[in-house]
Amino acid sequence: MLRLGGTAAAGAAVLGCGGGDDRRTVTVFSPMGEVKNQALARQVDRFMALRDDLRVEVMPVPWDQGHAKLLTMIAGGNPPDVITATGQWMAEFRAMGAIEDLTSWYAFWPHRDAFTRTALLRCESSTAIEEGRVYGLPLELTTRAMFYRRRWLDEQGLEPAATRAGWRALLEQITDRDRGRYGYALRGARGGFWTWWPILEEFSGTNEWFDGDQHCIINSPEHVEGLAYWNDLYRDGLAPADAVNWGYNELVQGFWSGICGCIEQDPEVVRTCLDHGMDESTLVTAPMPAGPRAHVASNDIWILSISREAKNPDGALAFYEWMMSPEQLIAYSKDASVLPTVNQGMDDPYFGQGFLRPFMDMATDTRLLQNWYPSYLPEMGEFIEVLVTEEQQKMLLGRQSPRETLDRLAGFLGRAQQRYVERHGPDTPRPPRQPLEP
Repeated sequence: MLRLGGTAAAGAAVLGCGGGDDRRTVTVFSPMGEVKNQALARQVDRFMALRDDLRVEVMPVPWDQGHAKLLTMIAGGNPPDVITATGQWMAEFRAMGAIEDLTSWYAFWPHRDAFTRTALLRCESSTAIEEGRVYGLPLELTTRAMFYRRRWLDEQGLEPAATRAGWRALLEQITDRDRGRYGYALRGARGGFWTWWPILEEFSGTNEWFDGDQHCIINSPEHVEGLAYWNDLYRDGLAPADAVNWGYNELVQGFWSGICGCIEQDPEVVRTCLDHGMDESTLVTAPMPAGPRAHVASNDIWILSISREAKNPDGALAFYEWMMSPEQLIAYSKDASVLPTVNQGMDDPYFGQGFLRPFMDMATDTRLLQNWYPSYLPEMGEFIEVLVTEEQQKMLLGRQSPRETLDRLAGFLGRAQQRYVERHGPDTPRPPRQPLEP
């Protein structure tokens, strides 16, 4: 049975025997952003109302600092008990021995068949689930759609763009630099990769990263064309000059404050916009535009795991299995304005109407090319969190071309892939087949 000490019920019995305060406390590391961190904290309050023998503390960490903070905590021997992480972090932290194997517990958990196929595929591609072993489960599905300032569109007689060519033209029409208006809230700092990578898939028509000979192909002419498209949005003045330094918080504020007319983002930003005074008269959401060679579903995953060195493993498991039940996942998803990862939630009409409808459409349209990452590579955390930001900012500032940028990134990934193949063999994980079966 699991090293965590049996079932959660057994863990509760152990905790009820007294001991120091640390035996009652469960820490939950959460770098998901203010809206989702607050929703998670409210779930924690509900759990503690049922369990007076436990105290669960959410550790909110700014998104832009999350990866580095978690690395520091683990390396310093002071990890949290429960970890929320993006799919691109899993292989790295597993390689460090930081993530608990939940397979034995999962085999007897009554809700193991509750998750959607898309959510499980994302867990498999991130190595949260690998070869029958379970290291984490899907807390939420992150799907991107477009946000527009409705009045800016109305002023120009425009509708949300259906294609990338039409979207570029739309940004040009709503940009008015003399009035301090810019078409696009561009994410030039950390996390910018998540905005431009789907565009490269749209221009290349593939979600593959490596060819049959294990060579990295993300610097193909078609991929370069896609990155040049994104780079030109900044270089041509369709985004503010200081957007080169914008992370998540800055770009979202740049949209709701009226500096920029459009962003692509996850559904929790709907809640942020509403909290800052936007409504149906000022906000519209729409599906992502299609590129010249593909229409891409930009899906990703937030995963909940337990630390292998959790100070309170039994309490951590008690909270974990409660939080990951369909009832609690649906409640959390509604509160955080995100899409659920369980079939029961996908059937809930709440998620298929209003501002959330385009996100649900993007997540469920099986005809779309599924966005994919080689998250099995332990180097993916460093790639996305450090290297990509450095290289994309050099490009945005005109210090290197899109081709030079992708050549550098492809070189890094090519070496990482070679190390993986040397250790595990040439049968590496591949993207899901297209079109995705229902």
